[in-house]
Amino acid sequence: MGPPSAAPHGRHRPWQGLLITASLLTFWDPPTTVQFTIEALPSSAAEGKDVLLLACNISETIQAYYWHKGKTAEGSPLIAGYITDIQANIPGAAYSGRETVYPNGSLLFQNITLEDAGSYTLRTINASYDSDQATGQLHVHQNNVPGLPVGAVAGIVTGVLVGVALVAALVCFLLLSRTGSIQRDLREQPPPASTPGHGPSHRSTFSAPLPSPRTATPIYEVSVGHGCCGPAGSRGPRICPHQHLAELRFRKMQ
Repeated sequence: MGPPSAAPHGRHRPWQGLLITASLLTFWDPPTTVQFTIEALPSSAAEGKDVLLLACNISETIQAYYWHKGKTAEGSPLIAGYITDIQANIPGAAYSGRETVYPNGSLLFQNITLEDAGSYTLRTINASYDSDQATGQLHVHQNNVPGLPVGAVAGIVTGVLVGVALVAALVCFLLLSRTGSIQRDLREQPPPASTPGHGPSHRSTFSAPLPSPRTATPIYEVSVGHGCCGPAGSRGPRICPHQHLAELRFRKMQ
């Protein structure tokens, strides 16, 4: 009895096909769609600055970009659009003249204001007319003193207020101390000296001038003429009432 004959080389074996199929499934990685994102540069900008809403991971097959102000494209006002075929910006209802859409889908804001802060959504349309969208945030704060952070400005303001309060307290203390010193001096002032036989008096008194020594009374010597009448006094005759009858001589007696 001879040996068994070998299988012909041209026959197909079913298990070999299964191995080939499994190998293809293992090494074949189907392409995946990467979701694009929106990034604000800078993430928080001061009022009056420029901000770029950068579109990241954008596909090369995009045919049109549309920027909306809101968390979704549906129902949100259109700011501006960009058509890649004609390379032109198309303004929308929310366009203010400060927005520009670039060919890569990014949106530039110029001279931003506090009212510009909020959510912005980019909607894209590819060559197959498939639509996709992503949302980013724009943060705006008030412009501060150049070169000084917010914490430094707050510290300066606090220091100035504390200094003003200390100066006011020092002025009040000095005024109160001076007022108390004046009142204390008034209480310690001695009363005015009193004169003998009289009590102290707060009113100013003026002493009457002392009488001067009695001056001599001028004595007039009268020469009596004819016709003068009247009794004679101890120092001489009386003056005649008739002046034309008398001759007067004045002499001051010691």
